[in-house]
Amino acid sequence: MFVIHKRVLIIFFTVVIASLLCAAVTYMLSEAAEDGAKERIIIDAGHGDPDGGAVGQRGTLEKDVNLSISMKLAEVLEGKGFSVVMTRTGDKGIYDDSCTTIREMKRSDMRARLSIMKNSGADLFVSIHMNSFTNKSANGLHIFYSKNHEEIEPLAVSIQDRVAKITGAATHAVKTADESLFLMKKPPVPAILAECGFLSNEQEEQKLTDSDYQAKLAWAIAEAIEDYYL
Repeated sequence: MFVIHKRVLIIFFTVVIASLLCAAVTYMLSEAAEDGAKERIIIDAGHGDPDGGAVGQRGTLEKDVNLSISMKLAEVLEGKGFSVVMTRTGDKGIYDDSCTTIREMKRSDMRARLSIMKNSGADLFVSIHMNSFTNKSANGLHIFYSKNHEEIEPLAVSIQDRVAKITGAATHAVKTADESLFLMKKPPVPAILAECGFLSNEQEEQKLTDSDYQAKLAWAIAEAIEDYYL
């Protein structure tokens, strides 16, 4: 009987020790994975049906261009090892289905995007938009950053420089965003709004709807983000 008990004890302690070792290894691997993980980026494709945003001279809807560039940006960032959160991946805005008017939909949509910013644990919010102006010759990039996170200004400047270098787009002064913009008023995370060009300019509209040009935009923004977090 004593021999049997001894064997049972040996087996028992062997299992316990093995379990503890497995737990320790799992913990160390988990810690290593967290240490090596890159930042989490929210990519915000501005607007969304029924809010089409700006309309180009050829009828291009801003919401469509925003989404196309945002999807390309997400793909590049994920390929670089970043964790990506998209505010929308489809044509429709992210308003509550109970909304019955366009006004209600827009307000619900903005609140939903703010909720993502608050609850996703993200390190950065990048909103992709297009511009429009009565002067049809207006063109180029307008990059803004949130006033309450001025530490992000170098990234805003880097995004403009990279995009201009890769696409040849004209540049304007990088500024803090107008606080009348709901998502840029006092965002809970550092936020950048990239106006990638003017749909009201026919030549720029043509570029902005070109898939290759969009890919260049996405790659330039992603490279700037990667360099910033190195």
